[in-house]
Amino acid sequence: MTPSIRPLPTTVQSVAWIVASILALSACERDSAATVTVTDSAGIRLTLSPDVPTTFAEIDPEPVLSLGGPNAEGPTQFYQIQHVLIDAQDRLWVADGQSGELRIFEPDGSHWKTRGGRGEGPGEFVRIRLLGSFRGDSVAVWDDANGRLTLFDGEGEFVRTERTAPSDDPRPSAFDVFADGSFLGRVRRILGEGSVEAGQILGDPVRLVRVDLENSTQRPQGGALGPLWLWTGRSQIPIPFTITAGFDISGESVHLVSGPDFRVRVFEDGRLSEIYGVARDAREVSEADIMAYREFIEEYYPESQQDDYLSTLAHPSRPTVLPAYSRLLSAADGHVWAQIYSPDFSAPVTWDVYNEAREWVGQVQTPGGFMTMTITGAVVAGVWRDELGVEYVRVYRILRR
Repeated sequence: MTPSIRPLPTTVQSVAWIVASILALSACERDSAATVTVTDSAGIRLTLSPDVPTTFAEIDPEPVLSLGGPNAEGPTQFYQIQHVLIDAQDRLWVADGQSGELRIFEPDGSHWKTRGGRGEGPGEFVRIRLLGSFRGDSVAVWDDANGRLTLFDGEGEFVRTERTAPSDDPRPSAFDVFADGSFLGRVRRILGEGSVEAGQILGDPVRLVRVDLENSTQRPQGGALGPLWLWTGRSQIPIPFTITAGFDISGESVHLVSGPDFRVRVFEDGRLSEIYGVARDAREVSEADIMAYREFIEEYYPESQQDDYLSTLAHPSRPTVLPAYSRLLSAADGHVWAQIYSPDFSAPVTWDVYNEAREWVGQVQTPGGFMTMTITGAVVAGVWRDELGVEYVRVYRILRR
């Protein structure tokens, strides 16, 4: 059955109707496994692919490179790794949180250079975060404590530091960098003193901005609802199965995932321009999900905190459906990988992969205990933790089908 493609009404309320319509269209296409695309009169393009079991690629179980471990010394001794990047020369850049250092390794794993270090001088960091590459081979690094961006060239040499301009508004924290050197930031939530009471539920929405340090400007880049927290009077306790939105830059657009539906929203200069995803039902929270969450708290949280954290499993604000996606990464080859949420954080991770036409092309599973941070198209790189929590930087080969 061939769906008719026609302009759709354009109002805020129509977005839900559009999604419902595309779901109905996709039902007609399930037998032929066709992707359905419609465009509304405001130009919002919606692409929905049928959920046909497909493997996009497999990950070689043996890493092609593994650095770190309990016996590591010098540059390969890591703690609190903040990000891993593979540059155009296939060098590996690692931001080590404890030392505040930027450590750079050759493709064979040999140490090349170390830059940065803990401090507040030029090229030093208090709370380091590696953002990514831009303008060819430049690399941007953010210091959350000082609100400043530090730039390095492709040879790992310090170029300059730029600081966010003073403002009465909360200072955004940088998470990614655009090709022109502006960065994607999240505006922090600020709670006034005495504005909350014990037992109150607090929202933590994601509000994204594009910050141009040269012109001292901030432009909205979209957003979503975030996690819920219970204020106990002493601290915030997360409401289970509510998580922050996942987002990443792809070209000039921001791709964002949030909520129980398997959808990715695309924002162009702050305007919603596309929605794409898989025709897959939202998942009900099961007893197995609750048990996995409970086991995680009991395994990794101090005993003195466990009762508070587990009490929220029965809170009325706890959702009855799981988040669809927890993270989003844009690969260097143009694919977008969306990580399917699981309450078992030690289990292997399943990703939905979309091509540049926004079509779902299958799934990939990455190893348990491995946090994917960079995807080149040929490899994935990130941090793997052993049963004792010791960090390794690892690179795995992608085996395409």
